[in-house]
Amino acid sequence: MDEKKEVKIKISSKHNYGFGEVVPIEIVSMGELYKEDGFDILSYEEVVNEDETGQVQVINNELRIGETQVELIKDGDASTHMIFVPNQKTISYMSTPAGEMEIGVNTSVAEKIVYTNGFQLKLQYELEMNQTLVTSCGLDIAVVDRQG
Repeated sequence: MDEKKEVKIKISSKHNYGFGEVVPIEIVSMGELYKEDGFDILSYEEVVNEDETGQVQVINNELRIGETQVELIKDGDASTHMIFVPNQKTISYMSTPAGEMEIGVNTSVAEKIVYTNGFQLKLQYELEMNQTLVTSCGLDIAVVDRQG
């Protein structure tokens, strides 16, 4: 894959905040997929919310999928660069209008399953903010050719 191609993206996640309730989130978007420096790069926008004037807030996301790690780069009001490495804890920072917060990502699963018309990425991890466990997460990302 030397050129950019348009893809459909379905992101399903479940967050367990430790109170017995699992919160599911699902996003469907269009994006671009290409190769760069040995990574499969998935670039897409995520609509976060709409304000009282009807103005839509969008976050630009880039998912960098490599052989041994996955990186998620979010660029918006709360920008971050999270790194998922199986059986490791990685530390990064989230920039917010109120300042920076330390983010810890303890990944148990980072698996890519390739299909003829795309792939599925499965991530299981615990998320810490300022060294405090916030949630256990499951993230499932399905990517298919736009025509698929």
